[in-house]
Amino acid sequence: MNNEIIKELDKILPVVERVHSDVHPELHEVAKLYTALKENPRSETFEKLRTVTSNFTAPDDACPTYKKAYAHLSTLEKDFL
Repeated sequence: MNNEIIKELDKILPVVERVHSDVHPELHEVAKLYTALKENPRSETFEKLRTVTSNFTAPDDACPTYKKAYAHLSTLEKDFL
């Protein structure tokens, strides 16, 4: 997996989760699945992540960092496949 993307996700995903999870509680599941992917990348985990994120589509009220996190997750999946 792309180490640069992982480093950036490690920085921004916890912030996105903390700031936006009151309105978007699914971010807790996104964070949990991301952790699982880092430990053991599996297509099943990417499938779950795709479902939880609506195919990596950030909500309308997402900030640029939120959108970037979803874009990075999508890139990780493409790199994995």
